[in-house]
Parts: sequence; C-alpha cells; structure tokens
Amino acid sequence: MEQALFLKKGQHYLSGDLQFQFCGISRTLPYHSFGPAIRECFVLHVVLEGKGTYHVKDQKFQLSKGDLFLIRPGLTTFYRADAEEPWLYGWLAFSGETTEEIIRHSAFGEEGFTMISSNTHQYVEIIKDCLAFSQDSLLNELALNEKTYHFLGDLLKDGGKINASAEELSSPLALATVEYIQQHYAEKITVEVIAKYLAVNRSHLSRVFSKQMDMGIKEYLNGVRTNRAAFMLAYTQESVEEIAVQVGFNSLIVFSRTFKKSTGETPTEYRKRMRNNPLDEQTFTDVEEQLKRQAVVPRAT
Repeated sequence: MEQALFLKKGQHYLSGDLQFQFCGISRTLPYHSFGPAIRECFVLHVVLEGKGTYHVKDQKFQLSKGDLFLIRPGLTTFYRADAEEPWLYGWLAFSGETTEEIIRHSAFGEEGFTMISSNTHQYVEIIKDCLAFSQDSLLNELALNEKTYHFLGDLLKDGGKINASAEELSSPLALATVEYIQQHYAEKITVEVIAKYLAVNRSHLSRVFSKQMDMGIKEYLNGVRTNRAAFMLAYTQESVEEIAVQVGFNSLIVFSRTFKKSTGETPTEYRKRMRNNPLDEQTFTDVEEQLKRQAVVPRAT
C-alpha cells in the first residue's frame, strides 16, 4: 500500500474561468475624467491619494485615499478626479464566468460600488507585479490570470467596509452635459449651445452642473481640453500650435496659460519632461518615482 498525502475538493464554489484584462497606475491631472461609458468587464480602482467623484446608477460617491470603487459590466459610469487634489490610483480589470460570484462574496456584495479598504498596499503590489508581464505569451497570460486570482483573494480577505455614507443623488442632466463636452470639446461650444442641445434653460443647466461637479461648465470644458492636449503633447509629433487648435483653443496664449494653470508646466515644458522620460524604457520603480515627483498645482482662484 502506497503512502501518500492527498487532498480532494469536497465543494466547489465556482465554475468557469477568470481572465485578466488590463491594469495600470496613474497620477491623474486635475479634471481627469472617464465616461459616461459602459464597460464589458469588471474594473476595480484603488485610490492611493487625492479626491474625486464616481457616478453610477443615479448615485454619486465622494472618494479619497483608501477607497476602492468598482465598475460593473453593462452599467453606465462616470468618474472624475478633483481639480485641486487629483487622484493617484491603480486599477485592475477582469472578466469571466466566475467574476460575478467572487464579487458577490466580497464586501461589495451584489449591488455595492464603493468600499473603504483596510489595506490598499496589497492591491497595488499585485498591480505592480502584473506590469512586468507586458509581452504577449501563453506563459505571461497564465501569470496574469494567477495574479488576478490573488488580487481577488485579497479582496475577499479585506477587512474593510462598504462606503455608503458619502452616497448622493447623481444628476442625469450633469452627465449629459459631460458627455456632450467630451464629444464636442474641439468645437466652439458655449453654455448656451449646450443648453439648446439639451433643451433646458441655460441658468438651470449651470446651477445643476455646478452643484454636481463643484465647478462651472467652462472650467470643466477647459479641463477636458487640457487633458486631451497633455496626451497629444506626450504621444504625438503635432506642434504646440496645432494641438491648441485641435483641442478647441483659438489662441496659443490662452492655451498656454490654461495648461500651466492646470498642470504647473507650460505645454513645451510638459512635452520635454515626458519625452525625456519614455515609459517603455523605465522600470516600474522609475515610473513610480516619476509619479511621485509629477507637479500638481492647486487650481487658481
């Protein structure tokens, strides 16, 4: 008779598969936002620094350091970093037949969207590990799926709690305004143009938007333009003048002033810094240090 150690699983809680989709870490610019959009997978964000808001299912959540927020597939969501204290956050996206069951067993439950974590460091370490497997291969895919299981295992063990105290009603009118601006930011648009498109009173639109977003429509529009310009400065060969026009500024002087007010750097200074620090030639430690050094200045009043 052989001598052996043996384990047989008596009960299976899950069936199906789980796949890693994407991940990242970012120190956002002031006004950075995403959406309104619908995702096809789960995306879990981990807030490390800064403040911002998350809108989902007519709810608005105020989120800061230590919070997690979950994007569920099939739902329209919108999130925005604060103008004065923008986020530093990480995220990991995953899909598969088992994901809904795993999330249901976590503190998020069946309908939760935000929670306060007892330990955000554990999630960030896994995201950092995932970034090392950037090459497409079967071995790396298996490694990323393994990391995703560890990530969700930490979520199940997290001793945090649901963050429901900051819940507010979200405004469909404000989100419709955001969507219009993101689609037409390069055009010559005004509050009057947006109000006419949405068939609402101009003053009412301004009041609702300011209450929801803690800023005026023009300020948000400039923020969207600045974020788009920052991307083009870093990743295209377009001149500063061409970028200014393409994101909706008719004056190079106004563009430069607005960009520096938001980022603390002129467009030329920002481009030079980004070009001198190409991410594909850096280790994650280098990128992490760069994120810490990145200048973020308070909004001028």
